[in-house]
Amino acid sequence: MQLQGVHLDRRAARGAWSARHALGSGSAVIPYFELREIPLGGGRSLAVFGTLVALGIFAGAWFADRRARAVGVPADELPGAILSAVVPGVLVAHLVAVVPQLARVPWSTRVLLEFWNGMSSVGGLVGAFLGLTVYYWRVRRPWRRTADVLVEALVVGWVFGRLGCTLVHDHVGRPSEFLLAVRFPDGPRHDLGLYEWVFTVAVLVPAVWVLNRRPRAAGTSVAVLALLYAPVRFVADFLRQTDLPGADARYLGLTVGQYGSLVLAGVGLWLARPRFRRDRRSARASTRGREAPHA
Repeated sequence: MQLQGVHLDRRAARGAWSARHALGSGSAVIPYFELREIPLGGGRSLAVFGTLVALGIFAGAWFADRRARAVGVPADELPGAILSAVVPGVLVAHLVAVVPQLARVPWSTRVLLEFWNGMSSVGGLVGAFLGLTVYYWRVRRPWRRTADVLVEALVVGWVFGRLGCTLVHDHVGRPSEFLLAVRFPDGPRHDLGLYEWVFTVAVLVPAVWVLNRRPRAAGTSVAVLALLYAPVRFVADFLRQTDLPGADARYLGLTVGQYGSLVLAGVGLWLARPRFRRDRRSARASTRGREAPHA
């Protein structure tokens, strides 16, 4: 996510870009749309992105409560786990988004306190992981079963969060003639918020449904969802814009999100190791059984 001040700069830069590209050129079929605020009357309005993030948190918490009961997570454990994930997750998500922008926008306490105005999904995952690590270190309980519940709940909340990204265009991509590019005022571009929302609805949500169809080893949902999301996020970040103000910083050619994706993939592989080992042992046993001489 980017700060509102950066959005204003982006619009100015898009005007310059449009001088070189005719509006409507290319084959993009998705018209430009934007919904940042919902007027409430009396000069007041409701921020769309912040509202959808809040709805996502509540929807995720509702799903987590139902799922925890189904898999036998202790009732007294879930509230503490959710709180330990959400609070540091939101704080770190905001800091990771805001701090790199402080060199380009005026610093103020308000910028730091308005957590809904700029959030990093990777920062949120890191903050949630750190919060849960501290929580389970203190309570001394097994964590994988609850982690499965929370990551599935995250997918539910992600639907709302990425819808917010789509409506406010927080993840503008490079100019493109791609079929699903959005016709921005300066011409068609990738919209990574839209792409990730579609991926969440079309892939991650069905994956959660499949994972819940029968009992599975603790940690399976975390491993599967991490390995589904990480490579898609890593590749998609190459489509992020570099020609407008507020572009994501690159470190050795990669964004923070891409480094986070590598870490996430490592976590998924680490959790999937027991399954890989069982499959190899089963394959070896089956091979030995076929090769054994018959009496």
